[in-house]
Amino acid sequence: MDQLQVATRQVKDEDAIRIQKMFSDFLIEFTEDGEVIYKEEIGELAVPERNTIQVSFRHLHEYDQTLSGALLARFFRFYPYICDAVRDIALESTEDEEAKALLRKKQIFVSFKDVPNKEAVRELHSYKVGALVRISGQVVRTHPVHPELWRGTFVCEECGVTIRGVVQHFRYTPPNQCTNQQCQNRTRYNLDIYESEFVDFQRVRIQEIQEELPRGCIPRNVDVILRGEAVEKVQPGDHCDFTGMLITIPDVSVLSAPGIRAEPKNMRKGKGGGSGDAGGLSGLKSLGVRELNYKLAFLCTGVQPTIQMFDEITLKPDTSDFTETWASLSAADRKTLMDMSADKELIKHMRDSLFPNIYGNDDVKLGILLMLCGGVQKHRPGTTLRGDINVLLVGDPSCAKSQFLKAVENFSPRAVYTSGKASSAAGLTAAVVRDEESMDFVIEAGALMLADNGVCCIDEFDKMDLKDQVAIHEAMEQQTISITKAGVKATLNARASILAAANPVGGRYDKSRPLRHNIQLSEPIMSRFDLFFVLTDECNDTLDYAIAKRIVDNAMDGYVEVPRQTKYTVNDIRKYVSFVKHIKPKITDEAAERLKEEYKKLRIGTGNTMVEMSSRSTVRQLESLIRLSEALARIECVTEIKKEHVENATKLLTKCFVRIDQPEVELEDSFNNDLSFNESAMDTDENAAPQDQDISSDVITKATGVTQPTQESVKINYDSYIKMRELFVLHIRRDESREIDENWKGVKRNDLVEWYLNVIEDELESVEDLEKQKKVALLVIKRLTDTENVLIEMGQAEDDNEPYLIDNPDFDV
Repeated sequence: MDQLQVATRQVKDEDAIRIQKMFSDFLIEFTEDGEVIYKEEIGELAVPERNTIQVSFRHLHEYDQTLSGALLARFFRFYPYICDAVRDIALESTEDEEAKALLRKKQIFVSFKDVPNKEAVRELHSYKVGALVRISGQVVRTHPVHPELWRGTFVCEECGVTIRGVVQHFRYTPPNQCTNQQCQNRTRYNLDIYESEFVDFQRVRIQEIQEELPRGCIPRNVDVILRGEAVEKVQPGDHCDFTGMLITIPDVSVLSAPGIRAEPKNMRKGKGGGSGDAGGLSGLKSLGVRELNYKLAFLCTGVQPTIQMFDEITLKPDTSDFTETWASLSAADRKTLMDMSADKELIKHMRDSLFPNIYGNDDVKLGILLMLCGGVQKHRPGTTLRGDINVLLVGDPSCAKSQFLKAVENFSPRAVYTSGKASSAAGLTAAVVRDEESMDFVIEAGALMLADNGVCCIDEFDKMDLKDQVAIHEAMEQQTISITKAGVKATLNARASILAAANPVGGRYDKSRPLRHNIQLSEPIMSRFDLFFVLTDECNDTLDYAIAKRIVDNAMDGYVEVPRQTKYTVNDIRKYVSFVKHIKPKITDEAAERLKEEYKKLRIGTGNTMVEMSSRSTVRQLESLIRLSEALARIECVTEIKKEHVENATKLLTKCFVRIDQPEVELEDSFNNDLSFNESAMDTDENAAPQDQDISSDVITKATGVTQPTQESVKINYDSYIKMRELFVLHIRRDESREIDENWKGVKRNDLVEWYLNVIEDELESVEDLEKQKKVALLVIKRLTDTENVLIEMGQAEDDNEPYLIDNPDFDV
């Protein structure tokens, strides 16, 4: 059928055409340092994958304030015209006919950055529809990319006329009437999908960031529409600036909701019940009817990360190389990094600058600083070892645990703060929800997904239910989240460090019990933490005064804004940490041997019944040592892990093996049975009290710290026992080092006891004390040889049958 081509009268927007000409002149004429900066980017539009150019609004304002003001106020009206201006320039700058055909067919977009008008999400109201604004938020949900009908080509079902270039206004919009004046068709059209234009379209949901949220208010969210090259630029958890305009779209979820809907109907009825003209809508009287169901959305033209690490450059540790990152930095940033790396007290200054309002707890600050720097993630065929460091803070109330978490949340570009008691398993990992419009199931990110490549701060970690704790086992070690719900099967990334705070059972930390008995956490989840820090509220005059002074100073600063003097600013530390995360240090042979030795000592210390540790050492503690060593090397900006890094990491890790107030050590009294020794070899007083004499327990306790409840056993406090054990081992090792004879057999037991009595001679007040300490020393030696294998008997002497003693080389003092 022949198509009738009928000329349709179109009304031209003279103001928009003038804006198009001004914007075209700006792109052609604007120069920076004598170079037309947008010429090259416009030329790249001939590539099939490119359809967007990025324009700095600051440049536009410098060139013509009238043009920038018009775009700010009427962006929705002028946006199609400035896109056509870019297309025209691109067509003029290329001579390739295939490139020109591609440019005529595809849609061109313009993205703006550095827009001055920034609005909070809760301040987006209807009077700002169509204006160019910038909003900030955190992405909480992303939808798949779909094709969107941009300009439709329709065919009239009655006359067959083809109607091209029908612009779609955020919904399926057929022509109002046929262009053939002889045709009265207004509703019956077929869409020609082959001749229509489609663009990539993605819908994401963002939420207000904590900095913009008023205290005590619920975060607001808004749907953001991304087009062109902006799709797939954000992931759940990203903090981004979105530049674009506020639009109104039909609320499809309300239109498709089940139930009876109120709809407008004719209120005037003619004869026979017929209906006349429609009465129309009348404001609030008809509020809630289908025709009024619209909602606000944000049409985005450009996306930028909220926090820029280095001026215009955002560093990505997973993709950037160390040398490439250094080459991309400006001269000022390079000088800042070099000055910080040359600081001999860099760690101390970074600790004080990062936590200026918290006094003391230097080990905790160092552990958190290492957590922020992190280790190196290892990828092997079939396995992946995490590089993120997990830290757990346990302690009494009012020990600044929550302050540490809040400081990290404010510092890290990608941090999420949550409470364990108020969070469910789905809230921490991810939830599968039904989309209101498409009715499809989509994944909504939880706290760990939102903190991907960042830090997840979990307060009240011990208050979590057991089923919720089990849900994060995979996320803490494998750093993935597996979901199989409602037909959705996915494995999502959760590459986040976890900084958790917990209170001990009963509110106060019991030093007489190990850490695993002080908190309600399972052994599997405790083994996934690299560092444990116990904060206790102890009475100390000097410490209490210093803390009180810091609190009073902070209270006084609350009335007068007085910035605290620190070596580095938070932004300097953020830049430094972001840069060193690109360094991937290698383990040297010397460091590898040291790691093996330290891990062996950790295992021996765990097997010792007299050493109470936070949890049993496993291979995960060896991996923790490697991660901590890598973090220390990163802080120093070196590419190799040295022995000193391993030693410092071991010192920090062993401090996590909490010092516990041990009960008294009971020593078995076996003098009369199997413990014999030659008294003639000992220089004692003739008037010394016999061994079976009933020595007053008060006298013994006062003089030596030893209690003897019965004649069958002797008790000694744990600190005294550890001190004696170390003295005996050190004396034997010193004697061995001084001995020239290769046939050195060891130290006689009686000689060792006599040396010990000479060491503590000033502490003895009577003969009874001397005899008691002699007996205790022999019993301690017997325990070290028979029970703990710290000392080893190597035969007996020929003259007095006294055994020779040597130390166990695996025992570490």
